[in-house]
Amino acid sequence: MPPRQIVSDSDDDDAPAVQPPKKSRVSRDDLSGNQTLDHRTRTAASRKPSEKQSAHEKENLEAQQKRLQAAEKELMKMRKKVAAMEAQAPSKDKDNGGYESEDNGFDELPNAAFVSSINPLGRLPVDPPRQVTPLRKTTKANATKAPSISSRAFKSLPELPLEQRNVDDSSPTTSPTHGGSGGGDDHDSDEDIGMRGDLPNRAPFGPATHTLPSDGPATGDKRPLSPSQSSPDPPSKRAKSKGKDAQFRDGFVQQAGVRPAAGDYEPIVAAILLRACGEYSARIVAAKLGGFPNVSIQYQWAEQCFKNACRSSKERYKLTPRMSKLITKRGSHVRGKLIDTYRPLYAANYGFQRGQSKKVIAANKLKAEMLLKKAAFHYKDPSTRTGYAENPIIAEARSQYIFKNNKALGAVFPSYFNPISAEYLALDFSIEWATGVELRTKFSEKDMSEAYQTHLADINEKWIKCNPTVTEKLRRKWYKRAAQDFAPAEPEQRTNIDVEDQDAIRMELEGRTGDTDSEVE
Repeated sequence: MPPRQIVSDSDDDDAPAVQPPKKSRVSRDDLSGNQTLDHRTRTAASRKPSEKQSAHEKENLEAQQKRLQAAEKELMKMRKKVAAMEAQAPSKDKDNGGYESEDNGFDELPNAAFVSSINPLGRLPVDPPRQVTPLRKTTKANATKAPSISSRAFKSLPELPLEQRNVDDSSPTTSPTHGGSGGGDDHDSDEDIGMRGDLPNRAPFGPATHTLPSDGPATGDKRPLSPSQSSPDPPSKRAKSKGKDAQFRDGFVQQAGVRPAAGDYEPIVAAILLRACGEYSARIVAAKLGGFPNVSIQYQWAEQCFKNACRSSKERYKLTPRMSKLITKRGSHVRGKLIDTYRPLYAANYGFQRGQSKKVIAANKLKAEMLLKKAAFHYKDPSTRTGYAENPIIAEARSQYIFKNNKALGAVFPSYFNPISAEYLALDFSIEWATGVELRTKFSEKDMSEAYQTHLADINEKWIKCNPTVTEKLRRKWYKRAAQDFAPAEPEQRTNIDVEDQDAIRMELEGRTGDTDSEVE
């Protein structure tokens, strides 16, 4: 700020007042304070032409198209003219008998006669183009990728013959650790449940062992064996083939704490696992040592069922501990399915009422105590205790789950259910109503194994042993009734001997012993 001038009072009236300096005027056209961008925001691609420019470009395009069409017409005319000239050209004899002219013939166009002597051929047939298969990149991971099939492709395959089951085909497996229960139930004990004798006409599961008699000389005879005395050569072993590693399906990520499932694997492995799970479920229901097998038997069955599934599907894969655990989990699954099948049948057939009132609970409990007394519930007539194991509820439950259709366990694995085994009956008997109130409790070994063992002992020791022949016929009859909708009919045996012929043969044999040659032939 400039210094102000001090004037006297006498000069105040004469001197003008000093004005402060004016600020510089800023022009509106000054853009120095505006923000600038490094690149242009409006490009040629984003710019839209005006209507006049669009019309001009359209006219230019139409003019170019017209010129192009005119040029094509002119080219076609020239081609027709050349073809007409070639057709009218005189043909020259190949052998005119004269001497060869030494004239170079520069008057004619070079190769003019050669061109005119070429006759155009007709259109040759052209083969249609072959379909070219697109190339696909093959890596080590997908080089052995299994074909895509349905996961249920092997569930209904016919059951293997008895001589092909549980045979060690040298398929490699990984032995699982038996640290915990694989069946999904509340059982961690290794006690062997139900080591009992075999049922009639039912062979135990597992590879059979045979003891061959010794045909060699005595131990004291040290002479070398002759070729005729030597033991027969052992059977030639089949060359071992390595099993393939099971691959997870595309996009699957294994997570900790998540239960394994068949759908985690590629389709063909999932189909084999479901087949193995089906046979394992059939063993849980009806096989010897079934019901609630211990952990070691569970994993042994899982390995056998997986090998049988591979043999049925003509595939070969390695069994991993994760896959073994998946198979053994089917034990609790099939037992839960059984109790879910029986629950509504009890309420409908025995007249149990639904409700939580004291009157309803008391009536249901009284009826349940009557049925549970000495296991009267499975008799055909619980009040008189007649018709052992012939209660209509049991037959109805079979038709709703085990023998539901031609894809159920009883249809796919008939050897486990024909005849109805004692283990299957004991498992049916174990599904009981403990109180008058319907409780949604878990069907586990801890709660039901004691009842299962009691029923199994009664069936084997008190019922089957009374008359093995009749009880076996009854159990076969129950199987035929349950499987009558899908089991193949047994062919009728044809014979050439009627009743009269049979009587004559019997009388003829009564007069003979067959021991001497003096009998009339």
